[in-house]
Amino acid sequence: PRAKREAVRACRHVAQYWVDLASLPRRNMARFEAERITLVKGERLDVLNSAGPVVAVSAHMGDVELVIQALTYRGRDFIALVEALEPPEWSRYMLALRSSAGSNFHEAGFGGLRASLAALKGGQLVGVMGDRDIQQTGLCVELAGRRVRLPRGPWELARRSGAVVLPVFCSRTKRDYFDVYVEEPFHVEKTDDPEADVRQAAERYAGLLETHLRRDPGQWAVLEDFWRVHACREGESG
Repeated sequence: PRAKREAVRACRHVAQYWVDLASLPRRNMARFEAERITLVKGERLDVLNSAGPVVAVSAHMGDVELVIQALTYRGRDFIALVEALEPPEWSRYMLALRSSAGSNFHEAGFGGLRASLAALKGGQLVGVMGDRDIQQTGLCVELAGRRVRLPRGPWELARRSGAVVLPVFCSRTKRDYFDVYVEEPFHVEKTDDPEADVRQAAERYAGLLETHLRRDPGQWAVLEDFWRVHACREGESG
């Protein structure tokens, strides 16, 4: 019974996300944080006030895309990587809509990676999702007792640029209000073993993601059989 209730909530949150996106050009984003967001451990956002690049990593929970755009009104330029859509005309329209509040959205491909590295080199904020391996190049880690593949991109970006990783998770408390959970910022290690460094960061993130999924699973707006689509391949351990 609880699974059914949470599934209905997840579908409702997906619908609300599309309403958020459609209304984005008419929102007063400069006031959104003060009027609509309750921060949990908000003092950790102080990293946004410091010089240097930041990689904000989140998951498809609440509407973190909207929330992080609101947080950029603290004075940080922001770009984000999102999944490419089909047909291309639809993808271009969606990129323009998402960018209508002043941020820059790019498809998660070669061009997006190049734009992200340039932004980080300039000390900007880059936002990425860490819960869906859309490039199918991810790392096999444990999440909620199962072995799944999570993307490696956020951690490779942070390691290569030396950026601070800022994990941020979001819950919609009612129609247009959000709780934002700011986790402890950290750096991806940079040792002589790049793969181990990236894996360590991905496993740390997986632990945070599991905590928030267990806290409120109906917030996870992922309309796919995640555990099948992102399952590790047979015999895969890393």
